Amino acid sequence: MVIIVNRFDPFRDLTLLQDRINRLFDDSMVRQERQSSPNEAWVPMVDITEDENEIVLWADLPGVSQKEVDIIINGDQLTLKGEKKLDQTNQRKYLRRERLVGPFSRTFQLNLPVETEKISAVYRNGVLEIHLPKPAESKPQKVSIQTE
Repeated sequence: MVIIVNRFDPFRDLTLLQDRINRLFDDSMVRQERQSSPNEAWVPMVDITEDENEIVLWADLPGVSQKEVDIIINGDQLTLKGEKKLDQTNQRKYLRRERLVGPFSRTFQLNLPVETEKISAVYRNGVLEIHLPKPAESKPQKVSIQTE
């Protein structure tokens, strides 16, 4: 007989809920801007991971020139801003156009300090990879217990 025990983690559920709400607001803002602006705004998809040494963010930016992307760190907030421009050299008539162009902006609350002078970013194959090292004082440290 196998007994499976699922641990209840209320913080995990709250984090998932917060991510879904953020995505909902991002999507609704895109729809509003798309209706009111000749340049269609879009929201790049992002993955963020964390380990004991750093936070790493991957953003999908297909068709965006590296020169059109800004990474801004303000306190514990990271903002990605940029623009995907329409190819003006192509004079073809579109039968269907689903790939969005225009400005984008995403801001992420990191909730912990990072070493801003050691942040690095690499852009390859349409994916922006940002490494945000944690300072030594925010890394977990083992405390030794003294005997009396």
